[in-house]
Amino acid sequence: MLLANDKVTLEVTRQLQQVTPGSLFGPETDLKADLGLSSLSLVSVLTRLCDTFDVDMLALTDADLARLDKVGDLIALFSRMPGAASV
Repeated sequence: MLLANDKVTLEVTRQLQQVTPGSLFGPETDLKADLGLSSLSLVSVLTRLCDTFDVDMLALTDADLARLDKVGDLIALFSRMPGAASV
């Protein structure tokens, strides 16, 4: 049985692989500097993650978004969301 954090990690990985095919990354990988994600690409990933975990994107605060520098930050953000346990 996968824990909620494992499910989130798998889904974040899947979504990032769609926008950065062939990239290798881990929790400490910088979304912009290492993966080259543009703001638009990051919003696209966030939108798909919100859809997957049934999170209202408007529920994400400015502080949440400001902390999204690394892959691990995305995992941590969605691991805290109530929908993570049900996916």
